[in-house]
Amino acid sequence: MRIKGLLAALAAAVVAIVVVPAPASAEVGYFELFQNRHSYKCLEIPYGATGNFVQAGQYYCHGAPMQQWHYSTSTGLIQNVNSEKCLEVFNYSTANFAPVGQYDCHGGANQKWWFNRTTGIIQNQHSYKCLEVQWSATHDFAPVGQYDCHYGNNQRWWW
Repeated sequence: MRIKGLLAALAAAVVAIVVVPAPASAEVGYFELFQNRHSYKCLEIPYGATGNFVQAGQYYCHGAPMQQWHYSTSTGLIQNVNSEKCLEVFNYSTANFAPVGQYDCHGGANQKWWFNRTTGIIQNQHSYKCLEVQWSATHDFAPVGQYDCHYGNNQRWWW
């Protein structure tokens, strides 16, 4: 009888350990692909380039590291898995059509983004403009930049 009681207590302890949820992480979106809702193509750094000032573009989704991103909710930074550089609006621009690409991570406001999973909008914290495939292009290598948020599908992303 004593063994049955010990086994029951042990089983309850194992269930309690399994059922307890893990703490929420401040990091989300590691190895995420950002797919544009208009073109169905993915955000990437073309040709896997690793230099600064390489403009981001779109290309059919194949999942290679040049298309993989890490987003940190604690910092707002989006980091390319291949180059380890951060997605930024070049030169702190607040203009429409300003290019967006990669640069060494420094944590400036032009490298910080807000995500809204409900709307699919990715908005820059410096310019308050939205990440978009420019001119609603659907072809490979079309440039990605920023523009006033209008919530068109070329500004909406799945991740």
